[in-house]
Amino acid sequence: MSESARSAGSLVSPYALAAYVACIAGVGALLNCSLVAALLRTSKNGLMNIIIQLAVADLILESTIIPELCYYNFRTWQFSNNGCIIYRGFNVLASTACSYFVVTIALHTLAIVSLGEKIIMKRIKQSEHEDDEELRSSRHSLVASSDSSTPPRTMHVDYRLNVIKIPVIQPIIFIWILSLSLSVPDFFLATALPLDDGSSMCVIADTDHRLYVYSVLAIFNLILPTVLLTISGFLVAIKLKSKRVLTFLDSCESTESLKLSLWLILTYIILCAPRSIFSGYILYSSSLTEGNNTSFIKTLHSNDTTTTIKLALSGASLGSAFLRPILCILLLPSVRKVLAFGSLRADVNHV
Repeated sequence: MSESARSAGSLVSPYALAAYVACIAGVGALLNCSLVAALLRTSKNGLMNIIIQLAVADLILESTIIPELCYYNFRTWQFSNNGCIIYRGFNVLASTACSYFVVTIALHTLAIVSLGEKIIMKRIKQSEHEDDEELRSSRHSLVASSDSSTPPRTMHVDYRLNVIKIPVIQPIIFIWILSLSLSVPDFFLATALPLDDGSSMCVIADTDHRLYVYSVLAIFNLILPTVLLTISGFLVAIKLKSKRVLTFLDSCESTESLKLSLWLILTYIILCAPRSIFSGYILYSSSLTEGNNTSFIKTLHSNDTTTTIKLALSGASLGSAFLRPILCILLLPSVRKVLAFGSLRADVNHV
């Protein structure tokens, strides 16, 4: 397709789309790379390792949404057949990984906070028991010094939760394997389908397996993550409203981690879930249509309203990959310290 034809058939100005992609995707990729570099330099715990995986998934997601925006804007697949396979496969892989890593961050933070509560309460009870034992022993003491200037001993309770170790390697490996498994059908069945008007679509051409593939994707890429995110969001909100939790855990990053989890969940539900829901609706409609469902997809593909909605939702999903590293940097003090120290050291070396 010629440049003039593409420009004439585009939904929005190609220059406006290029500016949006350059700002959101470019800055988002830079932020994610900076986040990964900062976390690799700091002392890595379970939460930091999961955030690194989320940043990597966001980088893959950004690289797949860029051709998707061009695909919807010009209403034709402008790249090769291999490009279509790579786009669809990695798009499923990245979107699945992002959703489950957000869930994992929330569940991991909740587990850390719950274990921290138990440890702190146990330490408080132990200190109170030791104080009672010391008081009883002092009452029975036969030696008393009325002029003693020794100050009374104060019991210090260590509220740090560094002793809590929750393994995250197994969940990380499981999420990547699950994401790769769900993307296998797209890697093998996706193709660039040419149309009579000279345009092409990037679809799964195997109509016999299309409904099965979309059903599995709907369960593991939409329904299950949405349920887990909703439950996790409620649990995180309850923890944040608990005054006892905030009082005990004020000296560590658990409160900030809870806030980060809640913001990541809201970001995914607002910016990413609508894209998955609308795409699932379109794909199921095409799969359940009697007759030639390729013609049905072509009709939807050429519909300005449907394509505009898909373009807007894909742009919002790209924005989520831009916001997630910003939230991690703003809400986690350790990440901010590493970034600030790195920039300060660079300035010193430059001088």
